[in-house]
Amino acid sequence: MSSLENMPVDNVLSEEYKLTTEPIVLDNSTEYEWNEIQSDTLNQPQGSNWRLQLKNISQYCNPAKAYLEVKVRMTDAANTNLGADVNASIQNHILCLFSRATLRVGGQLVESVNECHVAKALVQPLLHYSQDYASSSGTNELFYKDGPGFATTKVPFNGDEHRADFNSGHRRRYDRTNNKEVTAWVPLSSIFGFCTVDRVLVNNTFIVELVKSAQKDHVLSTGGTEKVAINKVSIWMPQIQAKPTVDLAIKSAMADGLVSNYMFPHFQSYSILGVNGNNNFRIVTSSEKVLYGFVIARSPTRSSLNSAAETSDNIQTLELRLNGRAYPSQNYVNLKGTTEDKARAYADLMRYMSRGYDYSSGIPLSYEEWEKTTIYAFDMTSQPDPVGMSSPATVELKASTDAQVEWSVCVLSEKRVQVNYQGSSSVVLTN
Repeated sequence: MSSLENMPVDNVLSEEYKLTTEPIVLDNSTEYEWNEIQSDTLNQPQGSNWRLQLKNISQYCNPAKAYLEVKVRMTDAANTNLGADVNASIQNHILCLFSRATLRVGGQLVESVNECHVAKALVQPLLHYSQDYASSSGTNELFYKDGPGFATTKVPFNGDEHRADFNSGHRRRYDRTNNKEVTAWVPLSSIFGFCTVDRVLVNNTFIVELVKSAQKDHVLSTGGTEKVAINKVSIWMPQIQAKPTVDLAIKSAMADGLVSNYMFPHFQSYSILGVNGNNNFRIVTSSEKVLYGFVIARSPTRSSLNSAAETSDNIQTLELRLNGRAYPSQNYVNLKGTTEDKARAYADLMRYMSRGYDYSSGIPLSYEEWEKTTIYAFDMTSQPDPVGMSSPATVELKASTDAQVEWSVCVLSEKRVQVNYQGSSSVVLTN
């Protein structure tokens, strides 16, 4: 008899035969109200820093359900509101307004997103937003993908929206911001990996700090001098009143000492000005386990006259190194123009985007669009020991180009945080 016929298999009982299964209900809270956390500094439309702090630390809250609200209006160089029909809008996503986003829990720095305008406003929406999300919830974040053109042409010639210079994303953001104030809502989990963990938090301060990005990173306009007034920044956080039985069970566990472990993706970016020829740069040394790297190359002279999503086709060879090991193992050696390596690079990106190796990502990024917004993905999940928690991870970029470019390297790593509850106090530990 064939050994395949004797292969062991698990026989799982179908749900329809589980006659004694009890119904399940989720009824653990008596109140679930939204609380708006205002910035410590109010009414600073041309400010550069915002700090938002949750002061009621004795009540349960859930950062995974929280939203960041940003209210903006386009202005001229003199900070006067723009009138109608001035060809100006923000860049590709509302988070392009911020260069850094920092999260502190219990006084401890839990997460710092460097170059938020690249990692969270440019790379993340293109790679993580499905087509249906981008055309629904993504529009509430002012995310409209640029293309087919990457300048400020907002009226298609003879109604031809496929015209090479027409920028449909700019047109849609222009319609939203033209001569009026506009409000965007972004899930806090889109900014901080810590907030992707669906879990209540209590007895801890929760502080978010935001720093405004440079004008060329958040304005797309014909004049090139326009600004964005940020009239309001706030966080909407659910405040939860647990049922007495649930509340008592949690507090009893805390009295005995309760450890809450978090593990989440940490996504940030680092930019550096390259040279014409051979480029060899150390990007970052991290205590976290690095999982993926993403590389984009843009013009070093880019300004607010062109989309931040437009990339340069000047790369010939490219690799990332993690602690000296090259990725991919068979390097990209010919990326200029339409080449075999470029087709392989696009396939590698699709494999990351689908996650399940079934190539059904649903992401609206065709090869033709990717050639103009080229994001190279490097899968570094396969690592020799002892890379990980036991030793620092050093990421390096090695490349050759036929012109000077500005490199941006986004690093996706695995971050771990531990919240130790002891009665009514807690201690936060992070790697």
